Amino acid sequence: MVVTVGLVDPKVQKNIDNIKHYLIKQLPQPYADSKIFHLRGGIDYKNLSVLHKIMMKALYKRTKKLPVEKQTEETQDLINTYNKDVNFVDFESLNEIIVFIEKFS
Repeated sequence: MVVTVGLVDPKVQKNIDNIKHYLIKQLPQPYADSKIFHLRGGIDYKNLSVLHKIMMKALYKRTKKLPVEKQTEETQDLINTYNKDVNFVDFESLNEIIVFIEKFS
């Protein structure tokens, strides 16, 4: 079982496809074939390390330069929430993971 946590909406298929694409590149076999769950988290910019703040600023600037027609829901979320505290945590989304774990215990 692999659980991802990120800012993008895990109910959007394109986001799921992107997450899986990067997971396959990063996870050795057999983990890449594991059951994958996606959770939505949050971000508190004031608690980021200096390095992460720099990375987020660079990503924001690059994303902001994209023409509107090339911006996705994900890039719009980044632009709209940049330098703000956001929390998309939904504890109800843990239920599917709990059910999966209970099957194997």
